[in-house]
Amino acid sequence: MKKILKSKNFTLILILIVLIAVFSFWSSQLGKNFFATSTIKNVLQAIIVTGFLTIGAGCLLISGNMDIAMSTIGCLGLTVIGNACAKAIPGPIALLMMIVICGLFGLLDGWLVSVMKFPSFIATMGVSFIVKGLTYVYSQWWNNGVATNVNFKDAFIQWFGKTNLFGIPIGAYILILFFVIYGIMISKTRFGMKMLLVGGNPQAARLAGINATKVVITLFVNGSILAGISGLFQGARLGMAGLTALSTNQFTGLTAAMIGGISFGGGIGGMGGALIGLLILNTFQIGMSVVGVNPYWVTTFSGILLLGALSIDFLKLRFASTKLARKRRKEVKEAGKNA
Repeated sequence: MKKILKSKNFTLILILIVLIAVFSFWSSQLGKNFFATSTIKNVLQAIIVTGFLTIGAGCLLISGNMDIAMSTIGCLGLTVIGNACAKAIPGPIALLMMIVICGLFGLLDGWLVSVMKFPSFIATMGVSFIVKGLTYVYSQWWNNGVATNVNFKDAFIQWFGKTNLFGIPIGAYILILFFVIYGIMISKTRFGMKMLLVGGNPQAARLAGINATKVVITLFVNGSILAGISGLFQGARLGMAGLTALSTNQFTGLTAAMIGGISFGGGIGGMGGALIGLLILNTFQIGMSVVGVNPYWVTTFSGILLLGALSIDFLKLRFASTKLARKRRKEVKEAGKNA
Protein backbone atom coordinates (compact mmCIF):
# COMPACT_ATOMS: atom_id res chain seq x y z
CA MET A 1 0.00 0.00 0.00
CA LYS A 2 2.85 2.40 0.86
CA LYS A 3 4.42 1.68 -2.51
CA ILE A 4 1.15 2.48 -4.28
CA LEU A 5 0.60 5.69 -2.31
CA LYS A 6 4.12 6.89 -3.14
CA SER A 7 3.89 6.04 -6.83
CA LYS A 8 3.78 8.71 -9.51
CA ASN A 9 0.65 7.19 -11.05
CA PHE A 10 -1.29 7.45 -7.76
CA THR A 11 -0.48 11.16 -7.62
CA LEU A 12 -1.61 11.58 -11.22
CA ILE A 13 -4.89 9.79 -10.50
CA LEU A 14 -5.51 12.16 -7.58
CA ILE A 15 -4.88 15.14 -9.87
CA LEU A 16 -7.36 13.73 -12.40
CA ILE A 17 -10.00 13.22 -9.68
CA VAL A 18 -9.48 16.79 -8.43
CA LEU A 19 -9.86 18.14 -11.97
CA ILE A 20 -13.10 16.24 -12.48
CA ALA A 21 -14.42 17.47 -9.12
CA VAL A 22 -13.49 21.10 -9.88
CA PHE A 23 -15.10 21.13 -13.33
CA SER A 24 -18.18 19.29 -12.05
CA PHE A 25 -18.72 21.92 -9.35
CA TRP A 26 -17.81 24.84 -11.65
CA SER A 27 -20.17 23.69 -14.42
CA SER A 28 -23.00 23.06 -11.96
CA GLN A 29 -22.73 26.68 -10.79
CA LEU A 30 -23.24 27.75 -14.40
CA GLY A 31 -26.23 25.46 -14.88
CA LYS A 32 -24.25 23.00 -16.98
CA ASN A 33 -23.39 19.32 -16.56
CA PHE A 34 -19.77 18.30 -16.91
CA PHE A 35 -20.80 14.62 -16.93
CA ALA A 36 -23.13 15.06 -19.89
CA THR A 37 -22.93 12.31 -22.51
CA SER A 38 -21.64 14.80 -25.06
CA THR A 39 -18.74 15.81 -22.78
CA ILE A 40 -17.71 12.22 -22.15
CA LYS A 41 -17.83 11.48 -25.89
CA ASN A 42 -15.73 14.59 -26.59
CA VAL A 43 -13.10 13.43 -24.08
CA LEU A 44 -13.03 9.95 -25.65
CA GLN A 45 -12.80 11.31 -29.20
CA ALA A 46 -10.01 13.67 -28.14
CA ILE A 47 -7.91 10.97 -26.49
CA ILE A 48 -8.29 8.68 -29.50
CA VAL A 49 -6.65 11.25 -31.79
CA THR A 50 -3.99 12.38 -29.32
CA GLY A 51 -3.44 8.99 -27.69
CA PHE A 52 -1.48 7.46 -30.55
CA LEU A 53 0.68 10.59 -30.67
CA THR A 54 1.29 10.19 -26.93
CA ILE A 55 2.41 6.58 -27.28
CA GLY A 56 4.83 7.44 -30.09
CA ALA A 57 6.17 10.54 -28.35
CA GLY A 58 6.47 8.69 -25.04
CA CYS A 59 8.55 5.88 -26.52
CA LEU A 60 10.91 8.39 -28.13
CA LEU A 61 11.23 10.41 -24.91
CA ILE A 62 12.15 7.24 -23.00
CA SER A 63 14.96 6.69 -25.50
CA GLY A 64 16.17 10.27 -24.98
CA ASN A 65 14.75 11.70 -28.21
CA MET A 66 11.79 13.74 -29.40
CA ASP A 67 9.89 14.17 -32.66
CA ILE A 68 8.08 17.43 -33.40
CA ALA A 69 7.25 16.28 -36.94
CA MET A 70 4.67 13.73 -35.80
CA SER A 71 1.61 15.92 -36.31
CA THR A 72 2.64 16.93 -39.85
CA ILE A 73 3.48 13.31 -40.73
CA GLY A 74 0.06 12.30 -39.39
CA CYS A 75 -1.55 14.97 -41.58
CA LEU A 76 0.31 13.63 -44.63
CA GLY A 77 -0.82 10.12 -43.74
CA LEU A 78 -4.44 11.27 -43.62
CA THR A 79 -4.01 13.10 -46.94
CA VAL A 80 -2.71 9.88 -48.51
CA ILE A 81 -5.72 7.92 -47.25
CA GLY A 82 -8.27 10.60 -48.16
CA ASN A 83 -7.07 11.19 -51.69
CA ALA A 84 -6.65 7.47 -52.37
CA CYS A 85 -10.19 6.68 -51.16
CA ALA A 86 -11.58 9.62 -53.14
CA LYS A 87 -10.08 8.02 -56.25
CA ALA A 88 -11.80 4.70 -55.44
CA ILE A 89 -8.68 2.93 -54.19
CA PRO A 90 -9.82 0.33 -51.60
CA GLY A 91 -9.45 1.37 -47.96
CA PRO A 92 -7.02 -1.43 -46.94
CA ILE A 93 -4.65 -0.47 -49.75
CA ALA A 94 -4.94 3.23 -48.81
CA LEU A 95 -4.11 2.31 -45.21
CA LEU A 96 -1.08 0.33 -46.35
CA MET A 97 0.06 3.28 -48.47
CA MET A 98 -0.20 5.53 -45.41
CA ILE A 99 1.84 3.15 -43.24
CA VAL A 100 4.62 2.90 -45.84
CA ILE A 101 4.85 6.65 -46.50
CA CYS A 102 4.72 7.64 -42.82
CA GLY A 103 7.23 4.92 -41.99
CA LEU A 104 9.65 6.26 -44.60
CA PHE A 105 9.63 9.70 -43.01
CA GLY A 106 10.18 8.09 -39.62
CA LEU A 107 13.14 6.28 -41.16
CA LEU A 108 14.47 9.65 -42.36
CA ASP A 109 14.10 11.13 -38.88
CA GLY A 110 15.86 8.16 -37.31
CA TRP A 111 18.70 8.25 -39.83
CA LEU A 112 19.31 11.97 -39.29
CA VAL A 113 19.36 11.55 -35.50
CA SER A 114 21.16 8.24 -35.01
CA VAL A 115 23.51 8.14 -38.01
CA MET A 116 24.10 11.80 -38.88
CA LYS A 117 23.99 12.73 -35.16
CA PHE A 118 21.64 15.69 -35.60
CA PRO A 119 19.90 16.82 -32.40
CA SER A 120 16.43 15.29 -32.58
CA PHE A 121 14.71 18.66 -32.18
CA ILE A 122 16.59 20.17 -35.14
CA ALA A 123 16.26 17.10 -37.37
CA THR A 124 12.53 16.65 -36.83
CA MET A 125 11.84 20.37 -37.16
CA GLY A 126 13.45 20.30 -40.61
CA VAL A 127 11.54 17.16 -41.59
CA SER A 128 8.32 18.80 -40.33
CA PHE A 129 8.71 21.64 -42.85
CA ILE A 130 9.53 19.17 -45.65
CA VAL A 131 6.49 17.02 -44.87
CA LYS A 132 4.17 20.01 -44.62
CA GLY A 133 5.21 21.20 -48.08
CA LEU A 134 4.94 17.72 -49.55
CA THR A 135 1.43 17.36 -48.12
CA TYR A 136 0.30 20.31 -50.24
CA VAL A 137 2.22 19.04 -53.28
CA TYR A 138 0.69 15.58 -52.88
CA SER A 139 -2.79 17.09 -52.57
CA GLN A 140 -2.23 19.14 -55.75
CA TRP A 141 -1.04 16.06 -57.62
CA TRP A 142 -4.23 14.16 -56.78
CA ASN A 143 -6.61 17.09 -57.30
CA ASN A 144 -5.78 18.59 -60.69
CA GLY A 145 -3.22 21.10 -59.43
CA VAL A 146 -5.33 22.41 -56.53
CA ALA A 147 -4.27 21.77 -52.93
CA THR A 148 -7.56 21.24 -51.12
CA ASN A 149 -9.30 19.34 -48.36
CA VAL A 150 -10.88 16.13 -49.65
CA ASN A 151 -14.13 14.52 -48.59
CA PHE A 152 -14.11 10.76 -48.97
CA LYS A 153 -16.24 7.70 -48.24
CA ASP A 154 -14.89 4.22 -47.66
CA ALA A 155 -16.63 1.63 -45.50
CA PHE A 156 -13.36 0.12 -44.25
CA ILE A 157 -11.84 3.46 -43.22
CA GLN A 158 -15.08 4.84 -41.79
CA TRP A 159 -15.41 1.78 -39.56
CA PHE A 160 -12.56 3.18 -37.45
CA GLY A 161 -14.34 6.47 -36.84
CA LYS A 162 -18.06 5.64 -36.91
CA THR A 163 -18.30 2.33 -35.02
CA ASN A 164 -19.43 2.25 -31.39
CA LEU A 165 -19.42 -0.66 -28.95
CA PHE A 166 -21.67 -0.26 -25.89
CA GLY A 167 -21.91 3.44 -26.73
CA ILE A 168 -18.12 3.90 -26.71
CA PRO A 169 -16.15 4.60 -29.92
CA ILE A 170 -14.29 1.54 -31.15
CA GLY A 171 -11.16 3.69 -31.35
CA ALA A 172 -11.10 3.99 -27.56
CA TYR A 173 -10.86 0.20 -27.21
CA ILE A 174 -8.11 0.05 -29.84
CA LEU A 175 -6.20 2.85 -28.09
CA ILE A 176 -6.38 1.12 -24.69
CA LEU A 177 -5.15 -2.09 -26.32
CA PHE A 178 -2.19 -0.18 -27.78
CA PHE A 179 -1.38 1.33 -24.37
CA VAL A 180 -1.43 -2.15 -22.80
CA ILE A 181 0.76 -3.67 -25.52
CA TYR A 182 3.32 -0.85 -25.40
CA GLY A 183 3.25 -0.82 -21.59
CA ILE A 184 4.11 -4.53 -21.51
CA MET A 185 6.73 -4.04 -24.21
CA ILE A 186 8.51 -1.31 -22.21
CA SER A 187 8.39 -3.02 -18.84
CA LYS A 188 8.65 -6.71 -19.70
CA THR A 189 10.65 -7.19 -22.91
CA ARG A 190 14.31 -6.98 -23.92
CA PHE A 191 13.55 -4.22 -26.42
CA GLY A 192 11.92 -2.18 -23.66
CA MET A 193 15.01 -2.64 -21.53
CA LYS A 194 17.13 -1.44 -24.43
CA MET A 195 14.93 1.66 -24.82
CA LEU A 196 15.30 2.54 -21.14
CA LEU A 197 19.05 1.93 -21.16
CA VAL A 198 19.67 3.88 -24.37
CA GLY A 199 17.74 6.84 -22.95
CA GLY A 200 18.96 6.64 -19.36
CA ASN A 201 22.59 5.65 -19.79
CA PRO A 202 23.86 5.63 -23.40
CA GLN A 203 27.42 4.72 -22.32
CA ALA A 204 26.22 1.66 -20.40
CA ALA A 205 24.06 0.70 -23.38
CA ARG A 206 27.10 0.85 -25.66
CA LEU A 207 29.20 -1.22 -23.25
CA ALA A 208 26.38 -3.76 -23.04
CA GLY A 209 26.54 -4.21 -26.82
CA ILE A 210 23.17 -2.60 -27.53
CA ASN A 211 22.77 -1.26 -31.05
CA ALA A 212 21.44 2.20 -30.14
CA THR A 213 21.14 3.20 -33.80
CA LYS A 214 18.75 0.32 -34.51
CA VAL A 215 16.69 1.09 -31.41
CA VAL A 216 16.36 4.81 -32.20
CA ILE A 217 15.49 4.28 -35.88
CA THR A 218 12.86 1.69 -34.90
CA LEU A 219 11.25 4.13 -32.47
CA PHE A 220 11.17 6.99 -34.99
CA VAL A 221 9.52 4.72 -37.58
CA ASN A 222 7.10 3.53 -34.91
CA GLY A 223 6.25 7.11 -33.89
CA SER A 224 5.58 8.18 -37.48
CA ILE A 225 3.30 5.22 -38.17
CA LEU A 226 1.39 5.93 -34.94
CA ALA A 227 1.04 9.55 -36.09
CA GLY A 228 -0.47 8.26 -39.32
CA ILE A 229 -2.90 6.12 -37.30
CA SER A 230 -3.86 9.24 -35.33
CA GLY A 231 -4.64 10.98 -38.62
CA LEU A 232 -6.60 7.90 -39.74
CA PHE A 233 -8.96 8.11 -36.76
CA GLN A 234 -9.51 11.84 -37.20
CA GLY A 235 -10.25 11.49 -40.89
CA ALA A 236 -12.42 8.39 -40.37
CA ARG A 237 -14.60 10.30 -37.91
CA LEU A 238 -14.93 13.46 -40.01
CA GLY A 239 -14.94 11.81 -43.44
CA MET A 240 -12.44 14.41 -44.62
CA ALA A 241 -8.71 14.69 -45.21
CA GLY A 242 -7.77 18.21 -44.15
CA LEU A 243 -4.51 19.92 -45.01
CA THR A 244 -4.28 21.31 -41.47
CA ALA A 245 -5.32 18.11 -39.68
CA LEU A 246 -3.58 17.58 -36.32
CA SER A 247 -2.12 21.10 -36.55
CA THR A 248 -3.29 21.82 -32.99
CA ASN A 249 -1.72 18.57 -31.73
CA GLN A 250 1.92 19.33 -32.49
CA PHE A 251 3.00 19.18 -28.85
CA THR A 252 -0.02 17.43 -27.32
CA GLY A 253 1.58 13.99 -27.28
CA LEU A 254 4.80 15.34 -25.76
CA THR A 255 2.86 17.28 -23.13
CA ALA A 256 0.70 14.31 -22.12
CA ALA A 257 3.73 12.00 -21.93
CA MET A 258 5.69 14.41 -19.74
CA ILE A 259 2.71 15.13 -17.49
CA GLY A 260 2.50 11.34 -17.14
CA GLY A 261 6.02 11.14 -15.73
CA ILE A 262 8.09 10.24 -18.80
CA SER A 263 11.35 12.10 -18.35
CA PHE A 264 12.53 14.56 -20.97
CA GLY A 265 16.05 13.34 -20.18
CA GLY A 266 15.17 9.76 -21.14
CA GLY A 267 15.31 6.43 -19.36
CA ILE A 268 12.29 6.98 -17.07
CA GLY A 269 8.56 6.42 -17.48
CA GLY A 270 5.92 4.07 -18.79
CA MET A 271 2.62 3.92 -20.64
CA GLY A 272 0.46 3.82 -17.50
CA GLY A 273 1.52 7.32 -16.49
CA ALA A 274 1.30 8.51 -20.09
CA LEU A 275 -2.34 7.37 -20.33
CA ILE A 276 -3.27 9.18 -17.11
CA GLY A 277 -1.37 12.27 -18.30
CA LEU A 278 -3.37 12.13 -21.53
CA LEU A 279 -6.63 11.98 -19.56
CA ILE A 280 -5.54 14.90 -17.37
CA LEU A 281 -4.66 17.07 -20.36
CA ASN A 282 -7.84 16.35 -22.31
CA THR A 283 -10.09 16.59 -19.25
CA PHE A 284 -8.56 19.98 -18.52
CA GLN A 285 -8.98 21.27 -22.07
CA ILE A 286 -12.55 20.02 -22.55
CA GLY A 287 -13.53 21.03 -19.01
CA MET A 288 -12.41 24.58 -19.71
CA SER A 289 -14.54 24.66 -22.87
CA VAL A 290 -17.57 23.27 -20.99
CA VAL A 291 -17.44 26.11 -18.45
CA GLY A 292 -17.07 28.65 -21.26
CA VAL A 293 -13.46 29.76 -20.87
CA ASN A 294 -12.09 31.61 -23.89
CA PRO A 295 -10.31 29.06 -26.17
CA TYR A 296 -7.22 31.27 -26.31
CA TRP A 297 -6.93 31.05 -22.53
CA VAL A 298 -7.27 27.27 -22.77
CA THR A 299 -4.25 27.23 -25.08
CA THR A 300 -2.38 29.51 -22.68
CA PHE A 301 -3.10 27.32 -19.67
CA SER A 302 -2.15 24.19 -21.64
CA GLY A 303 1.22 25.83 -22.26
CA ILE A 304 1.54 26.51 -18.54
CA LEU A 305 0.83 22.82 -17.87
CA LEU A 306 3.64 21.87 -20.27
CA LEU A 307 6.06 24.30 -18.59
CA GLY A 308 5.06 22.91 -15.21
CA ALA A 309 5.72 19.33 -16.33
CA LEU A 310 9.08 20.34 -17.83
CA SER A 311 10.04 22.25 -14.67
CA ILE A 312 9.25 19.30 -12.42
CA ASP A 313 11.19 16.97 -14.72
CA PHE A 314 14.16 19.36 -14.82
CA LEU A 315 14.23 19.71 -11.04
CA LYS A 316 14.06 15.93 -10.59
CA LEU A 317 16.95 15.41 -13.03
CA ARG A 318 18.97 18.15 -11.35
CA PHE A 319 18.33 16.68 -7.89
CA ALA A 320 19.32 13.20 -9.09
CA SER A 321 22.49 14.56 -10.73
CA THR A 322 23.44 16.48 -7.56
CA LYS A 323 22.79 13.42 -5.40
CA LEU A 324 24.94 11.23 -7.68
CA ALA A 325 27.77 13.80 -7.67
CA ARG A 326 27.72 13.92 -3.86
CA LYS A 327 27.81 10.15 -3.67
CA ARG A 328 30.81 9.98 -5.98
CA ARG A 329 32.66 12.67 -4.05
CA LYS A 330 32.00 10.75 -0.84
CA GLU A 331 33.30 7.52 -2.41
CA VAL A 332 36.46 9.26 -3.64
CA LYS A 333 37.00 10.83 -0.21
CA GLU A 334 36.59 7.48 1.55
CA ALA A 335 38.92 5.79 -0.93
CA GLY A 336 41.54 8.48 -0.21
CA LYS A 337 41.27 7.89 3.52
CA ASN A 338 41.61 4.11 3.12
CA ALA A 339 44.67 4.61 0.95
